Amino acid sequence: MTRKLFATILVICNLASGSIATYAAEPHAPQPGIKLSPDLQNLLRAEMREIAAGVQGIAVSLAGADWQAIQETSTKIRTSYIMEKKLTPAQVKELEQALPERFKQLDAEFHQRAERLGDAAAAHDAELVAFHYSRLMESCALCHAAFAGSRFPGFSYPAQQEHHH
Repeated sequence: MTRKLFATILVICNLASGSIATYAAEPHAPQPGIKLSPDLQNLLRAEMREIAAGVQGIAVSLAGADWQAIQETSTKIRTSYIMEKKLTPAQVKELEQALPERFKQLDAEFHQRAERLGDAAAAHDAELVAFHYSRLMESCALCHAAFAGSRFPGFSYPAQQEHHH
């Protein structure tokens, strides 16, 4: 394994073990402006917990070159752990109406990136897996910054301070 790839894997493992679990553990409602029923909020939280565990597992699997585990996890992420399986028709309609287009776009990109990650794992290409994993993490960060700022205050930008002479 090249030093560059090893360093990339170490950075990714550190990122994955840090802030992702924070999201799943916090019981707050989605970002203001996105109003979901309590049942749908609970399903979303459960989905985020599963994704957090899966993403963290990918980092460990990448470090051990466990391509099968990465493929399985990326498939679960791509097809959704819970949301696709447990939504009622009424909840599907609620999501369609409540979620902004930007959220839907970020979600679609996230699932596409999970698919690319699985394809790279199937090819046993560690460098490409690391790349797609970093892009998957980027998708998480973009969505959290846009729609979960209250859960991730680190994505909030400090208010402009007055200029004093």
